[in-house]
Amino acid sequence: MARRKRSKIDRLDPEFKATVEEMIVSNQFSYAEIAEFIRDNTGQTISKQAVCTHAKGLCESLATLRMAQENFKIVMQELNRYPDMNSTEGIIQLMAYKLFTSVEQVTSDDLKNTDPLKLMKQASELVRVAAYKRNLDLKNKDIEAAGFDAVKDKFFKGLAVDNPVLYKQLSEYVDKKKSELEGGDSS
Repeated sequence: MARRKRSKIDRLDPEFKATVEEMIVSNQFSYAEIAEFIRDNTGQTISKQAVCTHAKGLCESLATLRMAQENFKIVMQELNRYPDMNSTEGIIQLMAYKLFTSVEQVTSDDLKNTDPLKLMKQASELVRVAAYKRNLDLKNKDIEAAGFDAVKDKFFKGLAVDNPVLYKQLSEYVDKKKSELEGGDSS
């Protein structure tokens, strides 16, 4: 999205600017009435065209914001449907979908006007983000497993001291199950 130029309205006191923008968004005032309101309250002369230009940029910004909010709402709904998926994974899937949709719609004329290096760099970035996320997930699993092993170790050591009989029974049970899993004796 292109950056908007700073208009006379952008340079107004923030509270007054907010009031002017509320007037614009309300659709209850003409651009001439808004320009007159600014002149009457600030002494600054502003044209109807300047108000119109600011209104157009404001409306584009609001539309972009609404679209972003709607997309975020959709991502969150999908994440709620799949509680095991985290937000990063959801965003990666959304970006991959958008990328594939865009690629499907590319015509040969579009490709002639596209910098292939830029396209490859953007695809590479998406792959890199997905790989980074996968690597991070694996590291987190390793950390989780190490944490569980540490808790289990402390639990068994404490149990051996506090209740040796239960420790012996539990240890025998775990050994039996481990043996069964490894294809050993199942008796």
